[in-house]
Amino acid sequence: MENTAAMSPSGNGRNYFLDLIAIILIFGFLYLGLSFMRPLASPDEGRYSEIPREMVASGDWVTPHLNGMQYFYKPPMFYWMQAVSIEAFGINRVSLRLANAAMAVFGICATYAAARALYGRRVGIFSAAILGTSVLYYALGQIITLDMTVAVFIAAAMFSFIVALKRSGIWRGLLILSFFAMCALAVMSKGLIGILIPCAVIFIYAFAVGIFNFFRQLRPSDLWWCIAGVLLFLGIALPWHILAMIANPAYDTSEGMFSKNWEGQGFFWYYIIHEHFLRYIDAETSMREQPWFFFLILAPVGLIPWIVALPQSVWSEIKGGYRNLREKNPEFIFFTVWILFVILFFSISKSKLVPYIIPIYPALAVIVGVWASKVWQNPSAFKLKPAKWILVGMGYIAVIAPIVIYFVLKHQDKIVDDCSAKIILGATSAVMFVMTTITAAFIKNDRKFMALAFVSICGLLLCFNPMASLLQRPSAEPLAYEILKQRKDGDHVFIAFTYSTFQDLPVWMDELVLHIGEPPEEQKFGYMREREKNRERFFATKEALHEFLNRKGGSAFIVVRKRDLSDLEKFDIDAVEVMSNGELLLLKK
Repeated sequence: MENTAAMSPSGNGRNYFLDLIAIILIFGFLYLGLSFMRPLASPDEGRYSEIPREMVASGDWVTPHLNGMQYFYKPPMFYWMQAVSIEAFGINRVSLRLANAAMAVFGICATYAAARALYGRRVGIFSAAILGTSVLYYALGQIITLDMTVAVFIAAAMFSFIVALKRSGIWRGLLILSFFAMCALAVMSKGLIGILIPCAVIFIYAFAVGIFNFFRQLRPSDLWWCIAGVLLFLGIALPWHILAMIANPAYDTSEGMFSKNWEGQGFFWYYIIHEHFLRYIDAETSMREQPWFFFLILAPVGLIPWIVALPQSVWSEIKGGYRNLREKNPEFIFFTVWILFVILFFSISKSKLVPYIIPIYPALAVIVGVWASKVWQNPSAFKLKPAKWILVGMGYIAVIAPIVIYFVLKHQDKIVDDCSAKIILGATSAVMFVMTTITAAFIKNDRKFMALAFVSICGLLLCFNPMASLLQRPSAEPLAYEILKQRKDGDHVFIAFTYSTFQDLPVWMDELVLHIGEPPEEQKFGYMREREKNRERFFATKEALHEFLNRKGGSAFIVVRKRDLSDLEKFDIDAVEVMSNGELLLLKK
């Protein structure tokens, strides 16, 4: 385990960079290659594209804004990455998804590097392949959110720690610094969980392997590296927090730090108290409560299709007993603590969303990758037949699924373009039938079956974006392009009532838009912070709207959901329909 060559580009690591280049090229295409085919999915993709767009437009890289209003939900690390992509490549579907996809691929590379350092090159390759083709990790690598970024930085921090224990000299020191740097970047991506989760996992792991055994692995020089690491952590994480607190102080009307009332509160209260504590412990604040067992069910589902290998992967490690495991493979204990703590931590929370569980999958990928490497080396030593037939069965379910999806969407009248739907879903079904059948033909040849199974899974994942374009909510993108084609100087653009449905509209308009109705719930804190400025863009009454239109002149473009037309009629607007996209309507007055 002390072989430092595996961590360097020379010696036994001569193929290190070639492997990384191959991983980047393969998964870079898998994650980003067809992303242009799918419109932004609102609210999340629209929201996390609009915030960096406004950051670029305003030049304010300290205080994030959404819809022109201060938005303190999360730190700006991912917004900065998005903003850089926008500055470099403009606003398009690929550039907006570049940062998220790049972080997903970075996570795969980090998993390869850690698994290789701990177990060897073959395990690194298998671990990377398993992580990159696990269904939930892949799906979150396609959807623009903050969760992939924080998950990858947390995983990179914990990988840095466990590999550092097996290294000496400069590599050990650099990995300690990497731990603190990755924790800081995780904090800058989504807050305090970026340091809390890695430190809690290490603390529990120390007791799991025995305090004496744990401290016996430490070196006197580690203290100095840790001091430097703490300074590095503070240097990365503190400046923005201080600047944001100075730029957005509480007002005199605030009720204090321990109040649930956000009136008059500043950045520190909202970011720390509301987002970190109240959202975690208070269901009324989070509005995202799920049953306590939510993540216990979701965690294995997210590992599909490799979940079929997890039982044997775990059993092959624990069958020798805990003492043997602690002596020969303590890394397995670390990965287990990592997985169980993340599941428990978010299961206790009153706020539960699917993406929260993403940090466990790099650890699961290594556990399964170790087993897959053993299988590749000596297939006859394992009972593979049940797992192989389950994989084939999954393949044929994937063949049937698009057909079922088509008829369900048809019945619900949710297909906008029937011809495109038939082509996309039919092609997906046909591709999966051919690939699954070819894979099944080699079921008796273990290595060829494993290779073909991986190729088949990649083929299915490539269908994600084309299929998701049919399954997700309609996009405001075509409405935005129609507005840009027709509008003249002095015209105005309004979103009626449901900003979240049209979050991608200002992205494609490349400007802020006006709003008919009250401010959205998630933006009321930002609205409150600058009421006088913000109320000029919101029109909650018919009188306020007509006074604005009469005073400003010009035409009014209004986007609205079909189901909200009755509410719009109360504003007495004489508008005609210009176009529609599913339930989304564009009207012009």
